Amino acid sequence: MNTSTLTLCALLIGGAPSFAVGQALTQCTVGQMVTDQENKTGVVISAGSHVCQVKYPDGLVYGWIFWNLRPAAAPPKHGPSATDDKLPAPAASPLSADPAGNTVPLPTILRPAPSAHRLVYRADPLGHFSLTAAVNGAPVQFLVDTGASLVTLTPADARVAGINTNALEFNKRALTANGVVRIAPVTLGEVRIEQLSIDNVAAAVQEENLKQSLLGMSFLRRLKSFEMREGALTISW
Repeated sequence: MNTSTLTLCALLIGGAPSFAVGQALTQCTVGQMVTDQENKTGVVISAGSHVCQVKYPDGLVYGWIFWNLRPAAAPPKHGPSATDDKLPAPAASPLSADPAGNTVPLPTILRPAPSAHRLVYRADPLGHFSLTAAVNGAPVQFLVDTGASLVTLTPADARVAGINTNALEFNKRALTANGVVRIAPVTLGEVRIEQLSIDNVAAAVQEENLKQSLLGMSFLRRLKSFEMREGALTISW
């Protein structure tokens, strides 16, 4: 984590869940069965502050921001049949027998459909993910930071992106690993990473003590999903 990480208590940018109110998760819980936006069901195997790592029945693991998931419906219970065992079993049945003679339903294998839009980046030797994005058409080198509430620019990068830093009001405070710093809220007209483009991104310019601009949650939460796993960052939209 970059030492200039903005914590979530700094500035929180709202985002509406894709599911109806009351359906979306409010947090990740390891072991919970969940259903994603593609109506695929899996189990949460890792829980971060924003991202749930979900493992599916075919063994694939995908990362989802928690409000893109909802609790999975409980499977129907298969109790004793109302008819007695005098009736013959049907010739073809979707049930299989276990050693005790009980019948259990065969599992349905769910495969999460791969996104048509996906980018993959490799971590550097320190485990950090850096990438170049075009901010208002100008190239800016970012450190991906899921602990930062906002996309945060250094004053130099802000000027490169066409922001007049002399006109900014650094009237907000953010808590970082280096202490409290002053920031100026801004809105970025466009942040583009290769084929991916997101407009009107909430951001901030940090007055000092920031060596590299941060690609924070105000951008990442607007993706379909992102995953950091085995030294690779995968973003989908």
